[in-house]
Amino acid sequence: MIDNPDARRHLPSGKQIRLSRIFGAVNRRALVVPLDHSVTIGPLGAAGHADHTAAILERAGADALIVHKGRARTIAPTRFGAMGLIVHLSAGTNLAVDQTRKVLVGSVEECLALGADAVSVHVNVGAPTEAQQLTDLGVVAAECDRLGVPLLAMMYARGGVADTAPTSVSTLAHLGAIATDLGADIVKLDYAGAPQQMDEVVDTCPLPILVAGGPATATDDDAIDFGMRVAESRVAGLSFGRLIFGADHPHRVARALAERLHRGSDPSRPLAAALELA
Repeated sequence: MIDNPDARRHLPSGKQIRLSRIFGAVNRRALVVPLDHSVTIGPLGAAGHADHTAAILERAGADALIVHKGRARTIAPTRFGAMGLIVHLSAGTNLAVDQTRKVLVGSVEECLALGADAVSVHVNVGAPTEAQQLTDLGVVAAECDRLGVPLLAMMYARGGVADTAPTSVSTLAHLGAIATDLGADIVKLDYAGAPQQMDEVVDTCPLPILVAGGPATATDDDAIDFGMRVAESRVAGLSFGRLIFGADHPHRVARALAERLHRGSDPSRPLAAALELA
């Protein structure tokens, strides 16, 4: 990848400070764990599961947790002394006729009131409601710029033509371009299938990339092995939800992946540039 100083993204200080809480000072790579699935699929456990899981993740060395605004209120604030809080603004359920549709259910200001370090928006490119989802991403990006809050765009190819090759390098690069062009600061993408292919995607995208985990695997070792393979690429980190909270031993999986991501001194280049560390 050509390191062109003129092409580096320079973030406002508010975004820099908040991103620094999520991406550690050693090498700017992060393990982010989404727990936003309960809107889509129903409860992930007992009433206190989010706080219980947050405590496990904090001990394991995870860098940030993603939850919806109401769920954030069920987690003890002390859990976020060492972890960042990302509040998810998109919602849709698996009970809907169109399961690819996502709508906004909160504002950036609400998230700041909760102490959020960043917000996230889900966009299904190729869905029947793609136009509205792209509009929502742009609106939230503008609000994030105004308030100095980092925006994580969760970009997926879902529906229509997008279903033909949802994890190809060209499709993932296109999704990264959309997130970049519409104002996101971080992008979450599916895995391209191999570290070399994922690096091809990284080379097209000026944003730090988090790789999605997808459905739960057969064993905890499978989840760890998958994360280790992804970490061989030059992505900025992992965004593994079900692979961790659905594991037999969530602490073991999260700790192994966090230690792998935090190993070494080579920084995530897009983040190093954005945070003026390069």
